[in-house]
Amino acid sequence: MSKIHDSKILKYQIDFEYSKIEMIVEYDQDEQVKILFKDFFAFHFENQLFGSILFDIVEGDIDSFVLENKELLDKEKDYLWPMDYECVEDLINYIEENSYHYYKIYASYGLNGWILSKGVLFEE
Repeated sequence: MSKIHDSKILKYQIDFEYSKIEMIVEYDQDEQVKILFKDFFAFHFENQLFGSILFDIVEGDIDSFVLENKELLDKEKDYLWPMDYECVEDLINYIEENSYHYYKIYASYGLNGWILSKGVLFEE
């Protein structure tokens, strides 16, 4: 993932029909990498700014996901986001049973957040 460190986010696209999120980032003068998160379940982005710079994408564990996003999950639960569930254990079980991974997106500047998806690919 070294080519994404300090890369500029040129664009991202969320495809709900095919359940994928694609980011195009630029590093080293006009060199680009496509980052493809496939089969996503949920995502949350903050601070989408023109000229956003990625610092890193790190995989976290599902228990961390729940702890780090407790306030967001509590706030959105009544709106059936990211799904309809009775207790947080139901959500964790669903995520684990469906083999979703927790990818945390860190920024040096701008867009940051996370994606729950079944995998991520980096294509030059």
